[in-house]
Amino acid sequence: MISGDAEKGFALGGVVALMAVSILLIALMSSSVVYAIGFSTATRAGVQAQGAAEAGIAAATVGLETGTCSSVGAVYQSAAGQTPVYRAVVYVPGGSGWVQGCPAAGNTNVRILSNGTAANGGTAGQKGNDQKTLETVLGPSTQPTQIAATGPAVYAYSSSNFGGSGTLLSVDGSSPKVMIDTGNVNCDGASSGASDLVVQNGNLTMSGSCSVTGNVWASGALSVNGGVQVGGNAVANSISIPSGAIRGSAWSASTTSLSGGSSYIYGNLTSTTTTFNSGGYIGGNIWNYGTITLDWGVKVIGNATGKVVQYTNRPTTLGSYTPIPTGPGPSPYAQPAAPTVPNWVDYNYTPSAWTGFTPVVLPAGTCSITTLRNAITSLAGAKGLIDARACTNGVTLTGSNTLAISNDVAFFAKTITIGNSGGIVPSAPARVWFINPDTVANGVPDCGSGYSFSVSGNPVFQNAAGTIKASVMMYSPCDVTVSTGVRFQGQVFAGQATIDGGAQIGFVAVGLPGVDLSTGSSSGSTTTTTTRSVVSNRNYQG
Repeated sequence: MISGDAEKGFALGGVVALMAVSILLIALMSSSVVYAIGFSTATRAGVQAQGAAEAGIAAATVGLETGTCSSVGAVYQSAAGQTPVYRAVVYVPGGSGWVQGCPAAGNTNVRILSNGTAANGGTAGQKGNDQKTLETVLGPSTQPTQIAATGPAVYAYSSSNFGGSGTLLSVDGSSPKVMIDTGNVNCDGASSGASDLVVQNGNLTMSGSCSVTGNVWASGALSVNGGVQVGGNAVANSISIPSGAIRGSAWSASTTSLSGGSSYIYGNLTSTTTTFNSGGYIGGNIWNYGTITLDWGVKVIGNATGKVVQYTNRPTTLGSYTPIPTGPGPSPYAQPAAPTVPNWVDYNYTPSAWTGFTPVVLPAGTCSITTLRNAITSLAGAKGLIDARACTNGVTLTGSNTLAISNDVAFFAKTITIGNSGGIVPSAPARVWFINPDTVANGVPDCGSGYSFSVSGNPVFQNAAGTIKASVMMYSPCDVTVSTGVRFQGQVFAGQATIDGGAQIGFVAVGLPGVDLSTGSSSGSTTTTTTRSVVSNRNYQG
C-alpha cells in the first residue's frame, strides 16, 4: 500500500513532466511560426525582385527599339527612390563573348542582364530572394528603315542643259517632273517624256524635238521653237513661239509673240501684250491687258478681249473683238499653280540617319573592285552603308566591273564613276544610293574639291534577264552627267544635271532618309524605332 506522501511525489513528477512537454511544444510552435513568416516574406520578395528584373528588361528593350541606348551608356536603371528597383545592362558581341555597349547596327544580337531588387526584403534570415537577375538575348532588328519616296524625277539647283536625247519615262504611273531651281535651261535634241518642266528662276528654251507631255513653267522667258510640242499648259514671264505648239492654254506676265504659220496655242491666251508676225493660231480666246497687234495670216478662233487692237496687215481671221479702253480686269482663265520646287538639301554622311543599315568603312587609298565586293560580302545580305570617302578613286564601276547585291546599299564617295558595262546586279529588288556628300550646311550645293559624278556608256542596273532591277538615287552637289545610252530607273538630285546622249530614266521615287525631297525640308521619314525578337530568356546565376 502506497502512503499519501508517495502519492504526492508521483503526482508532482507527472506535473513536471507535463510542463516540460508543454514548454517543448511551445518552442516548436514558435519556431514554426517564425519560419512560416520568414518563408512568406521570402516568397513575396522573390516575386517583387522577379518583377523588378522584368521591368529592367522591358525598359532596355524599349530603349534599344527607340534608339536611346547610347545616351544612357548602355545602362537602364530605375530612378532613385522609385520602385520597382532595377538595373539593366546592354551587351553586344565582342571578341569571344559579350561586351557592354550598344549595337552599331540592327543586324546583330544584343544581350540584356537585368538585376531586380525587392521592395520588401525577406525576414527571419530569408534574404535569398531579395534580388533576381534575368538574362534576355534579343535577335537582329526586323523593322526596315522607312525612307519616304519623295521628289521629282530630276532636280537641279542650277542647270546648263537638259537636252540631247535624254528621255524620262514613268515606270509605276507616277509623274516624271523635271525641276530646275536657278539658271537658264536649254531643252533640245530629242529630250522627251517629262510630264512637267519647271524653271523656277530662269529662262527656258525648247527647240529641236524636245517635248514635254505636261505643263511648263518659267519665271523668265519661254521660247518654243523648232516644232516643239508642249503637251499641256505654259506659264512664263514672256512667251515666244517662232515655230511650235502649246497644246493647252498659255499665260504670259508680259509679252507673247507668235510668228509664221507654224506657231500655235490651242487653248486660251492670257497676256499683257500679244504680237502676231506673219501668222499664228489661237484655238481659244485671248484675254489681253494691253495691245494686240494682228498681222496677215493670223487665225483666232474665239474672242479677243483687250485694251487696244491694231493691224499691221490684213486679212486676219478673228472670231470677235471686245475692246475695253481702260483695260480688262482679271483673266477669267485660272492659271495653273506651279509645282513646289524643293529647296536644296545639304546631305552629308550621317550613319545614324540610316537606321537598319550596317556601316562599312573602306580603307584609305585605291579601292579596287575587289575591295567593293568584299564590303558587299561582309554585309551577309543586310542593308549596307558603304563609306568610300577615303578611297582616292571613289566608287568606280567601269569596264565589266559589277557589284552583285541582294539588299539595299548606299555608297558615299567623293568621286562616282559608272561606265561601259559596269554597274549593279541585284538578285532581288533593291534600292541603291550613289552620293557625293555635301559637307557644308548652308542651303546651297557645295561641290568639294576633286568631287565628280559621271554615268555613261551602257552600265547595268539589273540582273542578266532584265527582270530584277535596282531603283537608283543619284545625289551630288556637283554636276551629275547622265549620257550616252544610259538606262536606269530612279531619280537625280544634283547641283547641276545634264541628261542627254540617249540617256533614259524610268522615274521611280527613291528618296533620302530624313528629308522630304518634294520640299527640301526635314521629315520624319526615317524611323529610329526597330523591333527585335526574343532569342532566349532565363533567370541568370552569375
